[in-house]
Amino acid sequence: MVEHRGRTLNRIPQFDERSRGFAAVSPDDKRPFRNRLWKCNTYLDQGREGACVGFAWAHELASMPKPIPVTADTALGIYRSAQKIDPWPGEDYSGTSVLAGVKIVQQRLNSMGKPLIKEYRWAFGVEDVLRVIGYAGPLVLGIEWQDSFYEPDANGQIWLSDKPVGGHAILAKGVDITPVAGVDSPTKLSDIDIHKSKVRLHNSWGAEYGVGGDCFISVHDLNHLLSKGGEACIPVKRSKE
Repeated sequence: MVEHRGRTLNRIPQFDERSRGFAAVSPDDKRPFRNRLWKCNTYLDQGREGACVGFAWAHELASMPKPIPVTADTALGIYRSAQKIDPWPGEDYSGTSVLAGVKIVQQRLNSMGKPLIKEYRWAFGVEDVLRVIGYAGPLVLGIEWQDSFYEPDANGQIWLSDKPVGGHAILAKGVDITPVAGVDSPTKLSDIDIHKSKVRLHNSWGAEYGVGGDCFISVHDLNHLLSKGGEACIPVKRSKE
């Protein structure tokens, strides 16, 4: 657990090698990157509680394309249940993993008694993340949080500082692609300006954070974070409440 600036960061990395068989994007997928924003009108605030995994997954459930009502209790319930199934012995610690969180979400049933999500998959790398958000829906990121991310700039953008302060889980809900000159249909990283192209993140620190609760990170910077043990998970085959 890391407490810094009044916030507790406690996403714990956990990668299951079997997840490599459950890619969200096929290696043959060459669909062009495109702009997309998945609305999430819920802005939960985890406060000093180190439950970012639960709050990130609650925000995912509250997002388009099939939003359902969630509360802080929903988020805390996901977090505390995830702690009971993660692989670390005992419960005398703070934090859990994105993987444990999605397993708990998968157990939740809708009003018809059916799972809210039947399956979940993983985005391996920033190109996968761009295609998932562009075509399928928002996803939950597990990333190394940096000191500079606490205070987005006037435009809501966060920038790398190389001063990691802990692990954080956060919803990625939008992409804004800037192709390089002369490219009309970008399909690979070299086709886009990775410094101007951005991913929109929906944080769990209330609507006062950044721009209405959101911040933006460049594709370049997100690629860096994903290369340092980051992870990205998306539910598929969603059901309505």
